Amino acid sequence: MTNSSSSDVTQYRVTFFFGPEAIDDRPDHMRCVFNVKKRSWKGGVQVAVDVAQDHLRRARDRMDYQAWLGQLLQRVKPTDHEAVTRRADDLFIQAFCSCALTLALRIGVEQENQAIAAESFRVELDRIIDEQPAQLTQQIRLELDLDEAPHTGFPSETPVAKPEGV
Repeated sequence: MTNSSSSDVTQYRVTFFFGPEAIDDRPDHMRCVFNVKKRSWKGGVQVAVDVAQDHLRRARDRMDYQAWLGQLLQRVKPTDHEAVTRRADDLFIQAFCSCALTLALRIGVEQENQAIAAESFRVELDRIIDEQPAQLTQQIRLELDLDEAPHTGFPSETPVAKPEGV
C-alpha cells in the first residue's frame, strides 16, 4: 500500500467521493471513499478509509464534541437542530477519515485502489484529537457555513452600541 519514501502531501489532489456508510461485513465500522490523484500519475485511484465506531465515540468524548456542537447549534433555528446535528455527525466522520488519509499520504500511497484499515494511525489520530481538534471542527463549521465567532472589521457587521436612554 505504501512507498518507503516520505511523500509531499501537496503532490496529491484529494476529492471526497462518498460516505460515511456502514461496511457490510463490519457493522461496527464506517467508511468514506476519496478520489486521490498524484501529479505524476496518469489517473487517480479510490482510497477507502475505514474507522471503528468505538474510535469515533472516544474521539468525540476526548474533544468534547457534544459541547462544541451545542455551541454551534445556538446559531441555528431550533427547528433545524436535528438536521444540522445529523449533517455535523456525518461531517465529523468525513473529517476524521480525511485526517487518516492525510496521514497515509504523508507516507505515500501506490497508484491502486485501496482501503486504509480502521486500525491504521490510531495513535496519530488520537494525538490530532487531543492537540489539534480544530482540524476536524473547522471542516465541519465551514461545510455547515456556521462561524464560531461573529464577523468583525466591516462597518455593516460591527455592532453599534446604542446611547443610554434612547
